[in-house]
Amino acid sequence: MKKVAFGIACGITAIFVFALMLTLYGRSARQTETNTILAQAVNSTLSHVMGERNDTIEKNEDFIADFLQALLVQKNSDSDLTVSILEADYEYGILSVEITEKFRHPNGKKGAVSEMRTVIFDKPVDREPEMRTVSFYLDDELYKEYTIPQNSVCAFPVTPKKEGARFRGFRFVTGGSGMAASLTVDAAKGKRNVLSNGGAPYRVSENTKLIAVFD
Repeated sequence: MKKVAFGIACGITAIFVFALMLTLYGRSARQTETNTILAQAVNSTLSHVMGERNDTIEKNEDFIADFLQALLVQKNSDSDLTVSILEADYEYGILSVEITEKFRHPNGKKGAVSEMRTVIFDKPVDREPEMRTVSFYLDDELYKEYTIPQNSVCAFPVTPKKEGARFRGFRFVTGGSGMAASLTVDAAKGKRNVLSNGGAPYRVSENTKLIAVFD
């Protein structure tokens, strides 16, 4: 009797472990698919729009539609996708997107994976842009200043140091609002750390001032 009970317990455990492994594998496969289709769709859209002349793209709505079409072409599974466009500018080649894939595990429970990707295509603009300055201050002392084209993104400076204090971040005085953040994005020349606000790259539409905040 004990052997029967032990056998049943082992069988139940084996089924549980198998189901768990199947669930973990399924989630991993979904995450990989989400990462892949998002990367391919973003790269395909930017290469198409920015790498060659495309007279059908006249506004950001067309740019987003091009991306969504590329995303649907890449999608293979029967899952549901939710797409959030965080930033899109076809003139300057900026696309920041987050997608969430919802699916069901083999045991019937609902699951979800998400991925965010921000890409900046380094392409010179034909017309001469207006220039804007982004100034980073430590108290009243200028720490770093960038002069860049209007509506472009700004590099995030090296973390400043202050004796006896811990750096918390930069706070917008003019331009954006609240605390700024550093966002790592893909660019033609490799990874870049750029200034962001609200989870998306901060586009410099006006002269901007930020001040370092320390504990």
